[in-house]
Amino acid sequence: MGKKVVIALTVQASSLYAMSNPSQKDIDSTCSLSDDNSGRSSNGTLKDFLSNVYLNQDVRWIGLTNDNGYSVAIDSIFNEPESRDMNFFDVTTIYGSGGRSGNATAKVKNDSNLVHKIDKYTINFSVYADGNSSKSFHIDPKLAANP
Repeated sequence: MGKKVVIALTVQASSLYAMSNPSQKDIDSTCSLSDDNSGRSSNGTLKDFLSNVYLNQDVRWIGLTNDNGYSVAIDSIFNEPESRDMNFFDVTTIYGSGGRSGNATAKVKNDSNLVHKIDKYTINFSVYADGNSSKSFHIDPKLAANP
């Protein structure tokens, strides 16, 4: 029996926000991922960070920062299945709840064909500074389905 999984994106918000035109490498170097289900990256990169999720259970993405005056919002989760990739969710885009500290939640499909499959996806997020100014970024980690 699986459980709900929370995936946390932690951002060095002041550093990332201060960059005028950050490369994907810059973005990746100011972000880290963790989850409450032993997720990890075999080589330390965000694109290889793998979260184990469960059929018919919720996955929740949250944005965090330790920088005063900044917040991180999860804007959307985008699934664009590649040729050998399966979409774990009923929709291609999972929209965040909105606001300066929005998060996103979706339930993994109850489909046994997903077990032991990998889903590459995109986390679209915004870093908010004091006031309402924000900048948007994305990272591309992975999910693995478990029964």
